[in-house]
Amino acid sequence: MSTVSGEDSPTRFYLVNFENYLRPKQSIKCQPLQRFKKPTGRTTNLYRNLKRLKILRWYHSVSKRFEELPLPKFLGFLRARNDDGLCKRKTGFEIYCEMASIHGFHIFVGAKTWQRILWWLLICNAVLLSFILVIMSLSMSRETPIIRFIDTMMKPTAEVPFPAVTICGFNTKEWMNSSLIGKGTKGNASWLELLEDLSLPICPQIKMCQWDNRMVSCLDKLQPIWTLDQRPCCSFNYNQQLFSSHLGFSFVLRSNDEILQTSKSAGFEVLIHESHEIPNGATPRIFVPRESDAHIMLRPYVNRFTKNLKGLSLQKRACYFPTERRLILSDVYNQINCLAECRSKSILKSCGCAPPKSPIEKSWPICDLKQMQCVIDFDHDEIISGEQRNCDCLPPCEFNRYEFQSDIRFVKGMINNSIVNTSNEEPTNEVRVRVYYDSAIAEELLLDVFENWLTFIGTFGGITGLFMGCSFVSVFELIFFSCVRPTCNWLTRQQILWRRRRNQRVGITEARSLGPAN
Repeated sequence: MSTVSGEDSPTRFYLVNFENYLRPKQSIKCQPLQRFKKPTGRTTNLYRNLKRLKILRWYHSVSKRFEELPLPKFLGFLRARNDDGLCKRKTGFEIYCEMASIHGFHIFVGAKTWQRILWWLLICNAVLLSFILVIMSLSMSRETPIIRFIDTMMKPTAEVPFPAVTICGFNTKEWMNSSLIGKGTKGNASWLELLEDLSLPICPQIKMCQWDNRMVSCLDKLQPIWTLDQRPCCSFNYNQQLFSSHLGFSFVLRSNDEILQTSKSAGFEVLIHESHEIPNGATPRIFVPRESDAHIMLRPYVNRFTKNLKGLSLQKRACYFPTERRLILSDVYNQINCLAECRSKSILKSCGCAPPKSPIEKSWPICDLKQMQCVIDFDHDEIISGEQRNCDCLPPCEFNRYEFQSDIRFVKGMINNSIVNTSNEEPTNEVRVRVYYDSAIAEELLLDVFENWLTFIGTFGGITGLFMGCSFVSVFELIFFSCVRPTCNWLTRQQILWRRRRNQRVGITEARSLGPAN
């Protein structure tokens, strides 16, 4: 019965309204995961105060005006990107700003128009300042193309050439006056003969000479010379190159009775100068009185130049190399010798002769007493005018300078054996002089180029890095985004256009070929 009744029972149908079923029974309220309360404090108070003062409104209005400003075409990249939900193509400037390593360009990405304008002005000012500083550096290098600096203060004095030591009489015999010149002209004596007759020889008065405290005498290295002011002297190490450790040069000068009677000298002068330099009235000197013992302590200063200086022209470096200009008396250039030769040439042009005992050529005529007044007038006019003749006598690039200080001690009653004379013998007017280095080290000054290509790169990189943060990578980025990338894009467009044209041509040819068949 159960089975039959189950089979015969009819199927039940449920009517359901699916629209009402899908509708929510209650209104759904969106509950956030976390609910944050608005902070209350100084920020909200400041915001309310700014809103009351209408500063925010003014800010928004000004920003809108900046966005509405009509910018020229070449400044169109400063206008803010208007993203309206569509995927717009980025410009090349925006792509560069995203990848640039220069400071400030990354701010252009996502910035507003006024922010872009502000940052563009700041970047332009930084570029302008960097270029101004680079131009100033270049102008300074042109005005002062060379610079002298201390290379080392530990150069051994044994490697520095010893200076020439010249001994001159402080006062010779009675110098030329009108009566002596008159006697010379009557006796047909020349100017040169009169100079030699009135001069007092100095070299015979030097009785003892020692170099570097050696036992061998150095009297053979003494040679008589004439200064540019026509004074007879005796020089040691003249036109030679000797080196000393620290003992130096010492000599004893003793005058004879005949010389003492004819001379009004109260002592001698010791001149310190370079070995190839002719001493003149401006040469550093020291007066050594008679019956004294003098110690002259030298301090050398070496001036050298670098190889970079050879790349500069003569007008820029304003100095001569040692063998760049050959002089009459020496192969090594010296400014004082050059000026002396220039004076001799000028006197030769004006008077037709050159004064005796001056740097002259062998073929030049020597002035006599009749032409002496012309030479005196020439020097007098040069002193009055106060203008030095243009002889292109520039200073040397390499030279040695000697500063000295002296210690003079009077010794009464000195005799030949340097023992105090207790008897009633007359003093011999002996002078003992010793010249030596006061230290075993010297100071070396180096003459170099103020700015070469390597220092210019460092200066340019430092200035641009300080103001803009530029580097070589930044330069490559600019080259890539300004030249390489646009070129590649143009080539890609041309290739696409060429393919389209080729496909169109292929389609036309196929259509033509299929047309008659249909």
